[in-house]
Amino acid sequence: MFKFKAILVRWLVFSALSLGMTSSATASPSTVTYCINPSWVPYEMLRNGAHVGISAEYLEVIGELADIKFELVATDSWQQSLEFVQTGKCMVLPMLAQSYAHRTFLSFTSPYFATPNVLVSDSYDVMYHGVDGLTHQLVAVDKNSYLAEYLARYYPDIRLQLMNSETDAVRELVRGNVDVMAGAMLSVNSELNRMNLQDMAITGYVEPMHLLRMGVNRAHAELVPVLNSAIERIPEATSVAIYKRWNNVKSQRQQDFRLGIMVVFCGGIVLATLIWRKNLLRRCSREMRHKQDEMENLQTVLLEKNRMLEFLSSHDTATNLYNRNFMLHRAEDEVSRFNRFHTAASLILFDFTSHSVRQMNSRPLINEEGIKELARICLSCVREVDIAGRWSSEQIIVLCPQTPISASKVLAERLKEAVETHQRPDIRELPFSIGLAALQEGETFADWYERASQALYLARRQHGGKVMIAET
Repeated sequence: MFKFKAILVRWLVFSALSLGMTSSATASPSTVTYCINPSWVPYEMLRNGAHVGISAEYLEVIGELADIKFELVATDSWQQSLEFVQTGKCMVLPMLAQSYAHRTFLSFTSPYFATPNVLVSDSYDVMYHGVDGLTHQLVAVDKNSYLAEYLARYYPDIRLQLMNSETDAVRELVRGNVDVMAGAMLSVNSELNRMNLQDMAITGYVEPMHLLRMGVNRAHAELVPVLNSAIERIPEATSVAIYKRWNNVKSQRQQDFRLGIMVVFCGGIVLATLIWRKNLLRRCSREMRHKQDEMENLQTVLLEKNRMLEFLSSHDTATNLYNRNFMLHRAEDEVSRFNRFHTAASLILFDFTSHSVRQMNSRPLINEEGIKELARICLSCVREVDIAGRWSSEQIIVLCPQTPISASKVLAERLKEAVETHQRPDIRELPFSIGLAALQEGETFADWYERASQALYLARRQHGGKVMIAET
């Protein structure tokens, strides 16, 4: 009894968390295409081209509540239905369990139908108390089911025989090739009744509860809140009536009361969870929406912090120009592009220290505010394609991609004129020099920069305020 209560509590919490992750509802299309498992009796199947079963009745109710027309896209198999919903040929799968594999391409609604998973064997004398009761037995299970994924993930020591369907799993049990088969209670009983297997019996209950939902192609995720709203409003009497119509669990031997007790108990769990589910989901949904809002706010703050860190890692803090490390990477990229495509590139060195100042081993009398003003002047003169950075405390470097030396000289002259005609006297009187160099075949960035430095040195020797181009 305690084990089933624990299972019930875990399922309720899982259902509440699933609903809470949905965002606010948005407008949905009036017609929604869907695919089904054409042979999953009694949950859903195709009969003479028509969709019948538990999911068909729930779709009718949900369609009325959500004002949606559901249109069937017929498929030959469950695998084809999965392919269709992935490629967009249909938008919705009306009944499946939420699995890790399906989450990659589906968004899931809240569960609207629950049924236990059971173990079936050919012995009435053995009762398995959950999955932990399986020690050495070989267990057949449908490889496409959530139960197969769950057992493989959380019970790796269990010996599994993966089958193409629950029907194949039952047949493998009949042939004696496996000891036990596991599957959803209603579909397993339907197979046992259809094949008239009087010697087979349900002999155990398997975690977790089979929670069936609607899976929506992620391209149409806006349908999820609309469908959830309709699912919440399904009358309890309707859910109970649908369950009663399709419940095919029957006692195979009148004298074996264990199976009857298990069926009644499992049915009681299903009915109890249907009754409690709505109130619990509403309360948890409100709390989860609040938590989601807090998380979104934190994500926004984190995004802003990351952007700030990215900016600081590539920019000089004083001038907001790119820093030396960033300029080195961009220059190396430009050299690589030149070697591949032979596009022109130029380098401009703007130095605001005169030759005489360097000889006296001192620095120009310019403060940080003056350096910031020089950076603003530089940014106002360069083009959008040019990249300006602070190379050192007294030198600004401008990288001109796909630019011949003649165009770079025009840019340098514009920079020179902006400094010489600036409204601030300390900027106008600042000694500066400008050196240019065009990238040549076979050069590395170090060679390119060295030639630009030589041109800068020649400009500085002419007492500043000069623009010199490096020799080719």
